[in-house]
Amino acid sequence: MQNRYRNAQGSPEGSQRMRPEGMPSQVPPRKPVEVKQPADEALPRQKPVTDEPEAIVPAKWKGIVKRVFAIVGLILVLALVYVFLLMGEPGEDDQLTKQNTTQEETIRVPIAASQVGGDADLNPLAVNFGKPVLALYGSNLPLQKAMLFDSAFRGGYARRLTLSYAFTDGTMLTVESIRPTAAVSLLGGARYNLNMDSLYTIAGMDAVRMDSSEQITLLARGTDAVYAVVCPLAHKDELTALLKQVSLMQPSTP
Repeated sequence: MQNRYRNAQGSPEGSQRMRPEGMPSQVPPRKPVEVKQPADEALPRQKPVTDEPEAIVPAKWKGIVKRVFAIVGLILVLALVYVFLLMGEPGEDDQLTKQNTTQEETIRVPIAASQVGGDADLNPLAVNFGKPVLALYGSNLPLQKAMLFDSAFRGGYARRLTLSYAFTDGTMLTVESIRPTAAVSLLGGARYNLNMDSLYTIAGMDAVRMDSSEQITLLARGTDAVYAVVCPLAHKDELTALLKQVSLMQPSTP
């Protein structure tokens, strides 16, 4: 059996092969492969050894709810304060009443009483009265007399102008102007009863009716004075027509 050998080029036949330069004579050792150990499982959280109860962390939604309730409570408190402030402020009616009360005068110095006949000029009396006066115009009832005088009232005086008109039977229709307006109490009394069966007006002012066993009295309040029409009970049927003939007279100075 014939063996064939191939020799490297340039080397004599049958010679031993040479190791190339730089080639290591020994095989470098292999690096050991690191084997990763499996991670240890997390141990459960141990409770502290104590008798005290463990602190419980409150839930987040509870804190949000508390904040909402705090805001709502603050709004309610502010609303209540606002309502109380509004209730404490005087209303329009209270302000008007206070204004009228402030403007209401107190007459300290009385005047000498004066009286004139039916044919006399009423303007001087109206000027001394100081405010518009109520009088009867365009009626068949003649003016018998006019009186201007003061009556004691609440530590001062009430100024009164009384006009008396005569019926054919001799009874009198009285038209009176009084200031200040609080002095209307001088015209009342226990013998009068309030009558609300009908509504009345005197010179454009709403009036109330009071009845007694002898006469009918209608009262109306103006800005500066109070006015009254006193009619005998025997002439109550003529009262409605007479009320249409009364009006306010403005005093005029020369």
